[in-house]
Amino acid sequence: MTRVFILFGCIYDVTMIDKSFGNTTICFELSIGSSGYLNPQQLANHEFASSITRLYPRIPIDNNAQHFRLPIDLQKPVIFTKYTFFDYSYRMTLTNRLKNAADYMFKLIREFEFNINSKASDDILMQQYKKIEEYLHTLPCGCGQQKTNATNFGITGGVHATLSEVLNFSMPSLRMNSLDEKRRKKIFHNLESLKGWITKDIDFDETKRFEIVKVLYKIARALRQLAFDVQPSLPDIFLWMICDSKRVAYSRLSPEDLLYSTCEGEKGLYNGRIQTLFLQKPRTSDKPIKPSMNAKIQIFLWLGTEEQELNIFKQLPPGFDIPQSKLSNDIKYIQYNGKSFYELRCHCYKARSLNASDETGFSDPYLSITAGNETQTTPILKQSLCPQWNITLVFRNLMHVGSRETAEQTIGNVVVECYDYDESDNGSDLIGRLSTTAKLDLFNGDESKKDSLFQWYEFKLGEKRAGEVLAVFELNEVNS
Repeated sequence: MTRVFILFGCIYDVTMIDKSFGNTTICFELSIGSSGYLNPQQLANHEFASSITRLYPRIPIDNNAQHFRLPIDLQKPVIFTKYTFFDYSYRMTLTNRLKNAADYMFKLIREFEFNINSKASDDILMQQYKKIEEYLHTLPCGCGQQKTNATNFGITGGVHATLSEVLNFSMPSLRMNSLDEKRRKKIFHNLESLKGWITKDIDFDETKRFEIVKVLYKIARALRQLAFDVQPSLPDIFLWMICDSKRVAYSRLSPEDLLYSTCEGEKGLYNGRIQTLFLQKPRTSDKPIKPSMNAKIQIFLWLGTEEQELNIFKQLPPGFDIPQSKLSNDIKYIQYNGKSFYELRCHCYKARSLNASDETGFSDPYLSITAGNETQTTPILKQSLCPQWNITLVFRNLMHVGSRETAEQTIGNVVVECYDYDESDNGSDLIGRLSTTAKLDLFNGDESKKDSLFQWYEFKLGEKRAGEVLAVFELNEVNS
């Protein structure tokens, strides 16, 4: 059976556009399969296409000569496309059950590991371990309620089956092929094996605690690996940045990660939330791709069936004028009515194990931190691979639209780049880059907590490790 799927996107911010793209105007295109993908003639005259935004001029970022941004303030551009395809939603929902289960397992294990490092008592550790064990044995959907049978599997009700019930229950109406059946059986048997790994007597002797953590992480990684499906349910999704009618940078996304469902366990990891994407250039030769930023985009993405269309605007951050009609080519943006302001504080203490960029075997490192529409830098420390800055950079009056709950997802995003200072014409060399999210009200006005909240963040240059920085990032609302 075929169904009409809707792929929807709303762009909240575009920044850190590399200067190499020139002074041309920029737009974005969202596509799934052939739907939404415009040919060269259509790109040249796309005013009436729903899958592409209008053209935007680029404008400077404060204190940053290498990157630019787009003037997207209260009017957030909307792009969407409709795609008719065979309905294999049951494959995607099973994948999402496993991905969400693995994600929650990692969260529980990190809490368990934190308590080990904090020298918690054996009773507390046992209580947490039993919580992890119980979760693995039940694997609930995450909606807060469970049902005792699986007669309505695939139907969006108020209560849903556990993963074991889903795998045990047969649904002839889904018309699964032999590979689907083999996958279900494989997942079921692997889950039974994982339950055997965790159901055993545990000794919390100090010499064995981290061995327990290793086993738990191994179980969580196995859950994540089980989510892989060799049969594609829908084509991959592409978001393209277009300059002068040419596609210059893109992001590729898995459709199941954006899938909507009323069941929390079946919902995609990134459905209904604003995510930060870093665009990459298409490979045109066998030469390695340069580890440049290209562009950073913050976008709300949603994928669902035509019958679920009304849920799109319910999941967007509130504060905008809701369109009075269904999606159409006339809807090019949503208008937000209000804004609030935040302050972001970056406490950067020191770095370690940085890559050497100079012939001396050292670097002259400094940090370049971008948040919102501003970039700030730390002092340059000469001849060091383990520099200590011990500095706080403050970004004031960051404008946010939407609810307070979505502030971290948008203006809380921080990009930290470490450079080796070079006085030559070629400029400074990038050592590594990281992206993270500042936490809202992290200290709650109590600065004494700051030292205990420092953590190491890893720099990467492409896929390679390039060092670490010890820092804390906090976000606070201020009176406008």
